[in-house]
Amino acid sequence: MQKIKNIIVTLTFVLFIGVFAVLCTVNYFNPTETSESERRPLAQFPQNITWEGIVDKTVIEGFEDYSVDQFPLREFFRGIKARFQYHVLNLKENNGLAVEDGYIAKVENQFNPNFVNSSIGKLEDLYKNQILDKANNTFVSVIPDKNYYFGEKYGYPAPDYKALVEQLLAALPESKYVDIFDELELEDFYKTDTHWDQSKLLDVVAKLGAEMGFETNGSYTENKLEGFEGVYYGQSAIDPEKDTITYLTNEAINSMKLQDVSNNKFMDMYALDLFDGEDGYNVFLSGAAGNPMLRIINPKATNNKTLIVFRDSYGSSITPLIAEGYRTVYVIDIRSVNYQLLDDPKMPDGSRNPYYINFEGKDVLFLYSALVLNSTAFK
Repeated sequence: MQKIKNIIVTLTFVLFIGVFAVLCTVNYFNPTETSESERRPLAQFPQNITWEGIVDKTVIEGFEDYSVDQFPLREFFRGIKARFQYHVLNLKENNGLAVEDGYIAKVENQFNPNFVNSSIGKLEDLYKNQILDKANNTFVSVIPDKNYYFGEKYGYPAPDYKALVEQLLAALPESKYVDIFDELELEDFYKTDTHWDQSKLLDVVAKLGAEMGFETNGSYTENKLEGFEGVYYGQSAIDPEKDTITYLTNEAINSMKLQDVSNNKFMDMYALDLFDGEDGYNVFLSGAAGNPMLRIINPKATNNKTLIVFRDSYGSSITPLIAEGYRTVYVIDIRSVNYQLLDDPKMPDGSRNPYYINFEGKDVLFLYSALVLNSTAFK
């Protein structure tokens, strides 16, 4: 019996090694390019293997990354690992992600000073060289990311948001700061994503309106899109409950025109055809988070004021609500356009600059999330 048992164990082990070897071979010839759940490209087998690369360990490090990213049944084992970490070992984090009451957040202890200095430096350059002494009024508001409220509620460490705000305000002198930290709470953010929920932003809009001098209707119809998988949905590997995107409409918003200034094409304020669950947040401003410049025309406006909003993807959902208070709103993402050319009607080659902005007499709002300020998003 012992001999039979040993034979069975040996055959099982050999079978496992054989199947694993076959799977590794298949993965080698058919590597996975990207991880849809993690939303990132996966490491590939090292190219141009040289003796020098082996000596300085770049080839070895590349192979280690490849072996981890192309591991057979990787998604299956990711899920097992995450559940074991959270539910068996009772650890608070897995790969930097913490889960509490269904809310998933990436825990960070501090901001990267190089990232912050670079981001704020570009905003300072834009402000001092093109906007200062030209705009009618300039406003600044920092959007605290979900980690701020997550850490506060559940006792996780968080970066120094106060220092970040002070550094930004020092770079934008003579601008008025609108503090919206107290107008938000953790429940105003999606559980599986970094972004905020448009339907929970009415207090933020009211605060901005009071400080900036505009008014909105305040009455909206809620429209729901079920099955939103935020950026942390796949990264968490625990198959969490999906979010619901709620977008707001009323007579004013329904009558607004959204225009891509680069080609004068008109688009939908909410691009429902872009909702596919994974990238559901793209419904706001027709998925134009990376679009250099948009123009919103509000025929229901009771004034002729123009607002220029410099923003990141958080601005996609709140801008339609702010636009109720202006005749025209320009929405600019300087991550996708050379901001140094904004006040020049001509491009370097002499052609018309489609992104030209005359800042004279306009209101300007810098509306950026701490998440983006602490990144390399600004080129």
